[in-house]
Amino acid sequence: MAKQYKSKLLFNVEDGRDHKSAITGLFEKARSFECMVAFAKMSAWKDFKTVLKTALARGMRARMGIGLDFYHTDPTLLIELWKIASKPGSLLELFVSDADETFHPKIYAFRYPNGCKLLVGSANFTKGGLSGNYEASILIDDATSEMMPSVTGHFDQLIDDEVLIPATKEVIDRYAYEHEVFTAAMRLAKRKAKNTVFSTGNSFYTLTEFLKMMREGSPNSRFDSDMAIRRETRATARTHLMEMAAWPNDPAQQFPQRYDALISAFHSGGLKRGKSFVAAFPAEFSAAVTEIVNNAEVEPRQAFEILLTHFKGIKGAGINLLTEILHSLDNERFAVMNQNSVSGLRIAGFQEFPPRPAKDNVSPDLYQLYCDRAKEVRNKLHLSSFTELDALFNFVYWHDDRQEDEEEDDQG
Repeated sequence: MAKQYKSKLLFNVEDGRDHKSAITGLFEKARSFECMVAFAKMSAWKDFKTVLKTALARGMRARMGIGLDFYHTDPTLLIELWKIASKPGSLLELFVSDADETFHPKIYAFRYPNGCKLLVGSANFTKGGLSGNYEASILIDDATSEMMPSVTGHFDQLIDDEVLIPATKEVIDRYAYEHEVFTAAMRLAKRKAKNTVFSTGNSFYTLTEFLKMMREGSPNSRFDSDMAIRRETRATARTHLMEMAAWPNDPAQQFPQRYDALISAFHSGGLKRGKSFVAAFPAEFSAAVTEIVNNAEVEPRQAFEILLTHFKGIKGAGINLLTEILHSLDNERFAVMNQNSVSGLRIAGFQEFPPRPAKDNVSPDLYQLYCDRAKEVRNKLHLSSFTELDALFNFVYWHDDRQEDEEEDDQG
């Protein structure tokens, strides 16, 4: 027997096909309502308050699970819903998210005596999501009600796993306090960020604030611990480079182990993905290291050109590796260049560098300029070396749990 599903797409920008009109109409004759959304705001409440209360009064059961991530949900709306849910005999159950992972569904499901209807898509429980924004969802009419148990079962599982927890007054009050603090901080941050973005010169406000954050709790701060590690690993990397230069004719079969030990002392994790390519060129790599060790006093422009000449034909030996080597030899004159550090310079207002540095878009002259700009930032922030600056840039770049697949792999 063919499944008896009907479906249509909803787009807010088209008359008569907005989410608000569709959802408010679905409350009529519904026996139960299951709602899971990432955000909910008071802006949507005025259009749903009456229809929800009317449906509850005639016997409809309802569960709402609302996300609290990023503090987008209005505490005042949670209080309004809690007032309804907390009344003796109320048919509304209210839950909020309480998990490390982001709670991000948008599901509105209604069960009827003769089937169910589900709206699944991009629309949150906000005025923008339901009528003002560009949104898209699918409304499914399931005459068999086969889909409803999937929704209720998933909701049950989220409760059992404590991804969703009951929205008690204490939970809401705590969230309201956090929301107030976060909102005030965001207003200040947006104002500062706007001034930074539209400033005619360079701005060091954002980097300065991150540096303050990184140094909180000194001498046991994140900055102190990072620098202790980096001083040790940089010394290790420099020792490996000196050994490679002193023994350039070591047997080729020993090179993979030597190279692995070298890049393990660097702070760019993506370098390991290219080590098998570099390992195929032991003579070329050793020659590059020998030449740069013997000419380490040259300017960044010339140092970059020395290594680039040797590395041009070696896949996996890109700008990140090249500048890590230079930085290990002299952290006063040579800055690490990768997408993390370029992002840091862009935050300071220096926009002339490619977001993903590669051998085909970074010239010796551009690297010289990069080191000059990095030194300017370093001096403004009163940092003693490019090692400290690189630690800050990495902290800024990875601070908000950026996805690992964004990390530079330096396949060059």
